[in-house]
Amino acid sequence: MTINVRISSRPKIKVRTSIAVPESLSGVDNVDIDNIQDGYVLMYDDNLKKYAFVDPDILLSKSVEDDSLPQEFVDQLDVDLNNKIDFDGGGF
Repeated sequence: MTINVRISSRPKIKVRTSIAVPESLSGVDNVDIDNIQDGYVLMYDDNLKKYAFVDPDILLSKSVEDDSLPQEFVDQLDVDLNNKIDFDGGGF
């Protein structure tokens, strides 16, 4: 990386860099763009040693496996399921 700074007697400062900035993910070496689909999320894949697009269900499954689901999410899911399931124990 090269940064050149020139200061002259004029009150104007010009800075030039030679840092390459990709215009899209296809220009980045550590992103696997083969599986891009609507609704997929970008997640690091340790096996590939790259970022890859995956189904969000896989992300949730991995979160359940390592017990890293946020408690707020679990609590909201509990409330949502209670509102959808109505058990009637009947009469005795």
